[in-house]
Amino acid sequence: MRSCTINQIGGFRMKSALYFIGGLLVMGMYGGCKEKPAAVQPAVVKPAPEARWLRSDGQVLRGDTLEKIVARDCFPSGQSQAIIRAFASVFDVRKLVVGKRYCLYHDSTGRFQRFDYFAEPERTIHVERDSAMEWHGRVTQLALVKRIKGVRGRITGSLYESMLAAGESAELITLFSDVFQWDLDFFSDPKQGDEYALLCEAYHLADPSQPDSLGAFVRYGRILAGEYLQKHRRLATIYFQTSEDRGGYYDLSGHSFQKTFLKSPLSYGRVTSRFSGGRRHPILKVVRAHYAIDIAAPAGTPVMAPADGTVIEKGYNSGIGYFVKIRHKNPHFVTLYGHLSRFAADLEVGRALRQRDVIGYVGSTGLATGPHLHYVFYENGRPVNPDKIKNSSGDPLPALLKPAFMAVRDQRLQQLAAVVAQPASGDSLAAVPAASSAAPSAVKD
Repeated sequence: MRSCTINQIGGFRMKSALYFIGGLLVMGMYGGCKEKPAAVQPAVVKPAPEARWLRSDGQVLRGDTLEKIVARDCFPSGQSQAIIRAFASVFDVRKLVVGKRYCLYHDSTGRFQRFDYFAEPERTIHVERDSAMEWHGRVTQLALVKRIKGVRGRITGSLYESMLAAGESAELITLFSDVFQWDLDFFSDPKQGDEYALLCEAYHLADPSQPDSLGAFVRYGRILAGEYLQKHRRLATIYFQTSEDRGGYYDLSGHSFQKTFLKSPLSYGRVTSRFSGGRRHPILKVVRAHYAIDIAAPAGTPVMAPADGTVIEKGYNSGIGYFVKIRHKNPHFVTLYGHLSRFAADLEVGRALRQRDVIGYVGSTGLATGPHLHYVFYENGRPVNPDKIKNSSGDPLPALLKPAFMAVRDQRLQQLAAVVAQPASGDSLAAVPAASSAAPSAVKD
C-alpha cells in the first residue's frame, strides 16, 4: 500500500512538471510573436542658428543713407557693397525712414550673419548669406486683416483734443480732417458740443495661432463715411469707388464733396487776425485796413494751393516778406501768401498747380512778430474775406453710377447710425466697433 502511494505521488509530480514546462513553452511561443517595445528617446530639438547669434539694435537717423549705416555699424570689411546691392535688390534704399529700427546679427565667433530692416510692422527686409556664402536679400511679409471701425465723439476743446481723449491717434485725426477740409477749418470752426462720427478701415496683423482673432493694430486705412454735426448744419460724406482704381467722397445726393477751394491753405494753424477794415498794426502801431487773414503756425509748416491755378508772381516785399501769388482756374480769383520762410523747391512763375500742391513754408519774413501766414483772397482784383466766399460743389456722379452709390450710401448711413446709437459716457466717447461687412460699390470683386 505504501509503495503504491509513493508511485502515485511520483506520477503526479511528473505530470505537474510536464504541464508546467509545456505551459512555459506555449507562453514562449505566443510571447515571442510580439516585439519588445523599444525605449522612447526624447526628441533632440536643435536650436536655430539665430538663437545663438548676438543681436544689436539700431535706428535710422536724420540724413542717414544705407552707406552711412553700413559705415557706422561696422559691417564686414570688403563686403559692404555686396550687402548694399543685396538690400537694394528687394527694397528702394531711398525710402529709408528716420526712426525706423534695424538689427544686426553676429554669430559666436563675431562673424556678421544678417541685417534686418523693419520697414513696416508687417514687412521686414533681410540681408543674409546663402549656402554659397553670397549675400542676398529677401522680404518677410505678414498678412493683414481689415476691419471696419466706428468712432464717435463730442467736441470739448478742439477736434484734436477730443479725438485724443477718445483714445484715437493723430493719424486718424488727420484722415478725418482731410475729408472735411473743403468745409471746415478744424482750428477755428469747431464749437463746444459739436459732434462727429466716422467709419474707417482698420488694419491688424493676422494672428496665425488664432485664426478668428486679430493681432496687433497696424494702421488706419481709408475713411469710408463721416459726419460732423454743428448747431445749425450737418455735413456728411460717403466714400464711393467709381472705377477699379478711382474713388472719391460724395455728399448724400451724389455730388463730389471736393469743393473749388480748401477752407484753409494750412493743414493746421490758428487764426490770429481776421479780415478787417481797421486794425492796429502790431509793429507799426497804426490803425489801418487788414484785408487778409493771418494764420499762426509753426515755422516750416507747408502752405498748400487751395485750388487749381497758375503761379503768376513770387518774390520779396519789405512788408509781407517772401510771397507767392496764384491765379486760379476761375480767373476772377487770385490768392496771395506772405511772410513765407522759403518757397517750394520747384516753384516757378508760370507753373501749373493742383489743389493741395505745396507752394512754400510758413515763416516770419518782412514785418512780422512771429511765424504766420498772411493770406489774401482777391475777387476781380478786390480783396475779399475768404470766409465769405461761396464754395461751389463738385460735379455729380454719372446717372449710371447713381444706383450703386445709393446702395453704398444707405449701408454706410445705417452703420453710422449704429455707431451713434452706442451709449455714451461723459463728453469723450470711446471708439466702438461697426459692422465689418463690405458695402457694395460700382466695382465688382
